[in-house]
Amino acid sequence: MIQAFLVDDEEHALNILELFLERIGGVEVIGRSNNGFDAIRQLESLKPDVLFLDIEMPEMNGIELAERLRNDRSDVRIIFVTAYDQYAISAFELAAIDYILKPLEMERLVKTVSRIYKELDRHRGGAGLAANNAVPSLAEAPRLTIRLMGQYSAGIEGKSGIRWRTNKEKELLAYLASRNEYRAHRDQIIEDLWPEENFDKAKVYLHTSVSLLRKHLKQIDLDGIVKYENERYFLDKDRVDVDVPSFKKHLQELKQLEKPTPRDIERALLFHKGPLLKDEDYLWADYDAELLERTAAEWRLALGGFYWESGEYDKVAETAELAIERSPYDEEAYRLLMKSYNGLGKNYLVHSVYHRLTDKLEELQIKPSELTLKLYEECCK
Repeated sequence: MIQAFLVDDEEHALNILELFLERIGGVEVIGRSNNGFDAIRQLESLKPDVLFLDIEMPEMNGIELAERLRNDRSDVRIIFVTAYDQYAISAFELAAIDYILKPLEMERLVKTVSRIYKELDRHRGGAGLAANNAVPSLAEAPRLTIRLMGQYSAGIEGKSGIRWRTNKEKELLAYLASRNEYRAHRDQIIEDLWPEENFDKAKVYLHTSVSLLRKHLKQIDLDGIVKYENERYFLDKDRVDVDVPSFKKHLQELKQLEKPTPRDIERALLFHKGPLLKDEDYLWADYDAELLERTAAEWRLALGGFYWESGEYDKVAETAELAIERSPYDEEAYRLLMKSYNGLGKNYLVHSVYHRLTDKLEELQIKPSELTLKLYEECCK
């Protein structure tokens, strides 16, 4: 016997659905509600096999209700009921096993009940296998590795990454990963990822993207990574490794040190594999990208200064070249490189660096500073 819970803001619609299910047989309605908030309260104690959710409801629609319920019960089976087939795609993206159009038709509902039985049989068939295998500990479970510095990638280390179906799904994961320290509110996500869209339509897009993301993470054994609580989305920190928070943490530790050593700086810069999301066109990431690049450049130049003081001119040159690669218009990095080649006795390379700088600055229609010109003249005496 299938145990079902029904949610619809129209009492008449609830009565018809319950009557049809009773006539079909094999389905017991163990609860019903006319709004999402009451449904959540009732479902704290009820454990139905399937939920029939009306999509068009005031305050909290069926898609939002499904989102909230899935946070604690990722395996809950959902049937969406809607008067508008425009929601059909969203319904399936939310991993609903079926959707039904109003007005209800008995023949169509019979097919839905049959689909529910097949889904339950498939689930129960796999339960025996699971019981014979030890549940992996958190340490043994696969972890999601996300790299946002340089080329963006996400997946299980040593295996193929996630295959994105949509660009917004990919962008959403990057957004959550970069802002996971404070948990992103639903409305802020909508404002940043769909700034030009109507709010109600954008909510559907967000729920669809979240569902796609969860679906594809589940396909690589990473179910339950995306969480939802108090209208905020976030990633399970215990199961995710992200480079940006680690980089920021090391940068913060450097600021707190009275006298950071070259080793301290090197350790922090190991996480800086390139600009934040350098190949992606995400406007919401621009400010963080600029700030991180500026901070990384400052510490890289500081590291070059340490090498200069200890006479390690080869390391100075290597550090300065990397600084120029990351910040091609940074005059200070060119000066550091000129000094390193002067220290190595390779003044012919000082000329080369100076002309590289003048060519770059010419693009901006400016000339090298007096400080740079003075250094160049001193190196070439």
